[in-house]
Amino acid sequence: MNTDHLNPEFEEAAQRLETDPQFRVLREVPKPFSEMPGNGAPPAGKCVCIIDLETSGIDPDRHKIIELALMMVFVSEDGDVLGHFGPLSWLEDPRVPLEPEITMLTGLCNHHLTDHTINDAAVTGMLERADLLVAHNCAFEIGWLERRYPALKGKPWACSMRDLPWLQLGLDGRAQTALLNQHGWFSSAHRAAADVWSLFWLLRESKSGWLKGPRRTHLQRLLEAADQKTALVEARGAPFAAKERLRARGYSWHPAPRKVWAKEIAQIAVEHEETWFQIEGLPAPIVREITACERHR
Repeated sequence: MNTDHLNPEFEEAAQRLETDPQFRVLREVPKPFSEMPGNGAPPAGKCVCIIDLETSGIDPDRHKIIELALMMVFVSEDGDVLGHFGPLSWLEDPRVPLEPEITMLTGLCNHHLTDHTINDAAVTGMLERADLLVAHNCAFEIGWLERRYPALKGKPWACSMRDLPWLQLGLDGRAQTALLNQHGWFSSAHRAAADVWSLFWLLRESKSGWLKGPRRTHLQRLLEAADQKTALVEARGAPFAAKERLRARGYSWHPAPRKVWAKEIAQIAVEHEETWFQIEGLPAPIVREITACERHR
């Protein structure tokens, strides 16, 4: 745990407090900093872009992006961080008053956004440079960003909320704040740039939990998960009466336009899943291979 940014006297007291099992200590995430090797040129290796955005509502067809933050992380083949810079962030005026709930959630008021515009050229350059886009709930980010930047369609994404086995790693829940707390950190800010930085800080942590094998960072596990091909099993033609059995099996309902019960599984489990459908007297499922380019769309 890197605590160089903390008051040494208080850190010493915190370490003493940690020896008592009745206490848990949370340390503030450090202020963002960039760290690039040599002359600052991007190192060779995979480029990961961590993304977060704030919006004026939840409907991309009616509401607007009001803040966008990006951070570039360069990693080796083994997933070790070679360098990083950012986060960079931009505000944008939605041209309509914000709802009070949005201000309470984001800390942004109307006067903070007046006359601000996202630099689309800079954002597009960074997003196109990245080999992999990462967000903590990327299904949300994808919906907004692909409307604004259609060239992103087909770009690979990884979701730190869904693609990591947090339970098997011995952690409760999947909310970013809760996961950060369970690693002994907290971030008091809720703006896009702060969320990007705290996600980066979380992904550099590691826990083994119930999983065997060498200890790896969450970022390494996430990159590995993004590289894996999985199978999407769709219960097309299943009768309405089978919905409870499908739900108990881990299937979830996907509304229009798909209108189907579906579940993502490892490819080696496909044959076992097809056998279950046969035993249950259900129509054979539709199975298709998916990658990071399709997984969260």
